[in-house]
Amino acid sequence: MLKKLLPYVFLVLLVSVAYLSFDWAVGVVIHSRKVVLVPDLSSRSVNDALNLLGPLGLGLEKEEEQFDKRFPAGTIIRQTPAAAMPVREGRIVRVTVSQGGETLFVPNLVGQPLRDTQTALQNLGLSVGEIDRRPSLKFDKDQVMATDPPAGATVVKNGLVNLVLSDGPPAADVLLVPDFSGHSLDKAKEWAAAHQVPVSTRDESDISRPDLDILMQSPTADSPIRAGDTLTLVVNHPTTTPSEQGPRIYYEVPQGASDRDIRITIIDETGEREVFRHSQTPGSKVELHVQSKGHARARIFVNGVMVEEQPLQ
Repeated sequence: MLKKLLPYVFLVLLVSVAYLSFDWAVGVVIHSRKVVLVPDLSSRSVNDALNLLGPLGLGLEKEEEQFDKRFPAGTIIRQTPAAAMPVREGRIVRVTVSQGGETLFVPNLVGQPLRDTQTALQNLGLSVGEIDRRPSLKFDKDQVMATDPPAGATVVKNGLVNLVLSDGPPAADVLLVPDFSGHSLDKAKEWAAAHQVPVSTRDESDISRPDLDILMQSPTADSPIRAGDTLTLVVNHPTTTPSEQGPRIYYEVPQGASDRDIRITIIDETGEREVFRHSQTPGSKVELHVQSKGHARARIFVNGVMVEEQPLQ
């Protein structure tokens, strides 16, 4: 019986000796490595951290990322092992990297009552900042006329959005410019003549809008103006033919329960300009050809938030 067990006993002894030898060898290798102090990586970029750890024989592993407004995006928030801890060469230092302060898009609040605006901002994690009031022909009292930052801009979470609120119609001795955008030149001239305001016009081409529509104005809508001050109007006067229409912009409005405010701008060598702004029904299609100079791209905004950027060729 003993003879039968001897091979198994010998095998167990052999495995035990091999394991102990391996464990001893690993221990010798590990303990022969130099002890170094972990550097402080806080607020450093990942590249800077690698440059510090490399000469010390230490490795780096990014464990996670998180929002933290105290640290710029891409910098290290914390580390394990901690700074100044003695470790042997070959140790991995695990770090958490900042994504910066959490940023949010400012929604399109123009035309909304103050109470609805406050609720919308609170739901997003933002708050109402300073409130300025101005008379308005376009907006009812307590409706939002403008925001700072404007719709589509980014702000940090818990940030403030300043509001310009309508104070209702102006006093009898105050003349405000109506909003002529989208209206005909004849209507604007009729108003200007009635208030003794000279009119200056400049032509631009936008084939997505009706001929002689007013594209822009100065002073802007709801700005005060006096008799004798000049009202400058940019009037749509398309000059292109179908064969010269230029780059095409196409966008399909997302499905939903309500209409969407679609705004399209073009950025080219001349700067950024608005070429389309209309309320569109869900599922409808926006297609227009535009004129651009040099390398250009189109930006598409839905309810004030940029959702797409298209290169123009």
